[in-house]
Amino acid sequence: MKSRVSLVALLLVAGASLTVQAQTKMPPRKPVAPRQKVVIKGETMKDGAIMKEGKVFFTQQGQTSPVTQPVSLVNGTKIMADGSLTMADGTTAMLREGDVLSLSGRLTTMAMKAEQDSLALMAKYGKKGKLKMKTK
Repeated sequence: MKSRVSLVALLLVAGASLTVQAQTKMPPRKPVAPRQKVVIKGETMKDGAIMKEGKVFFTQQGQTSPVTQPVSLVNGTKIMADGSLTMADGTTAMLREGDVLSLSGRLTTMAMKAEQDSLALMAKYGKKGKLKMKTK
């Protein structure tokens, strides 16, 4: 009987010590400032080459620099400083103002962009066009 009482007392003391440990206060957290958002000022370009104001600019991993020496792309296309292109299959082309060449070698001209914009407008507003005349 005495052993049972001492065992119960031992369990109560152990339980009380666990309870005391569970109620200890943690130190207060330090305030953490939120991460600063990256703000890019000015115009950003996609990776590739673009003809702008008569100069060829090459952007890769967000860094833009003017082309001063020939640049070779992964598919074998070469971009010259004057805007001439030598494609992987040997054909040549010339960049015009606003033309974009992706890093994969896909050329997008201003005419293609205008056509895509007009097709998008047609899909958005239908065959009648954006400006409809109201009749009374």
